[in-house]
Amino acid sequence: KCNGVILLPGEIFDYNAVVGQRTAAAGFQEAAAYSNGETVQELGGGVCQTSSTLYCATLYANLEIVERRNHTYVSSYVPMGMDATVSWGGPDFKFKNNTDYPIKIVASYANSKLTFQILGTKVSDFKVEITTETLSVTNPTVKQVPDSTLAAGTTVVEDKGHTGYKVQSYRSVYDGAGNLISKSDEALSTYRMTEKVVRVGTMEA
Repeated sequence: KCNGVILLPGEIFDYNAVVGQRTAAAGFQEAAAYSNGETVQELGGGVCQTSSTLYCATLYANLEIVERRNHTYVSSYVPMGMDATVSWGGPDFKFKNNTDYPIKIVASYANSKLTFQILGTKVSDFKVEITTETLSVTNPTVKQVPDSTLAAGTTVVEDKGHTGYKVQSYRSVYDGAGNLISKSDEALSTYRMTEKVVRVGTMEA
């Protein structure tokens, strides 16, 4: 659905508008997705891997980000601060062709890897570097839940919880000779901490 999309100068790519509602009739299948902090099976689960990969491509192409939001928790498939969560009805991912020429999105999938390329007109040599800084780390608190079905002294981790992070990303642009042209704050990402849940046995021998 994203492959082959052409944006003229000034046009905005709207991920939800291009991909459409995630329904069975549209060819989507169920896969793992986050919903209210829980992992559930949902039609179109995993579409954030596509939006996040495309987000990374737009950053390295030095395009203008119009709308992007990070996930509730850290994603495993892209570096912290470089994910872009989407859901039908919002949040959405949007970027703008801020160049003077049309650009084309090329998407491909092979060997369990998704690749995005953004093709355009080269007017000068440049390189984009994305760096991130972890501003804070919040380790999971522990919640102990008595369990009469477990022997006393026995513990079982029911939920490992999530570590919370606050991450600032930066975009640095270099010319063909390696000279720094600009460095700017890209995005502030806040990932939520959730508690670790441990069941503690109370059953007497």
